[in-house]
Amino acid sequence: MNKRITFSVALGLALLSTCASLEAKPPTCNQPVGKWKNGQKSVLNVKTYDAATGAISGEYISHSGASAGSTPYPVAGWINSAPVESSASGKAGKGDHTEVITFAVRWGKLGSVSAWTGTCGVNSQSFGAEQISALWHTTRSNTGFEWDHTLTGSDRFDPIE
Repeated sequence: MNKRITFSVALGLALLSTCASLEAKPPTCNQPVGKWKNGQKSVLNVKTYDAATGAISGEYISHSGASAGSTPYPVAGWINSAPVESSASGKAGKGDHTEVITFAVRWGKLGSVSAWTGTCGVNSQSFGAEQISALWHTTRSNTGFEWDHTLTGSDRFDPIE
């Protein structure tokens, strides 16, 4: 009986340790579940990823603009890829390949929506780490001017370890 209890406790601790080590890994482009932070300290938290369809979902916590605060807003999007291709000259490995990503946020009572579209991968400015580089558009219901409903910009998201 004591051997069975000891074995159960040891097995439970091993599983707990394995789960903790899996959670401690930062997200990647191929396994995007986890938190990504941009330059304004807003957090994209990818909670689910379906590798078969590329669908992602989660939440976004903004630290800038009218949406700044601790309220999480829903995120929906996709990651997509294609097989690596060689360059036009036919030499293998000379082309560039990356994952592509798009996601959108509905800002609830603010009456706005935002969408980001870009790439996820290592690039010349990422110092060897994977990051999301994307252009964004935010469209607002209410503004002071007719021409001021849609804003645009760019963001870089780095994985949070």
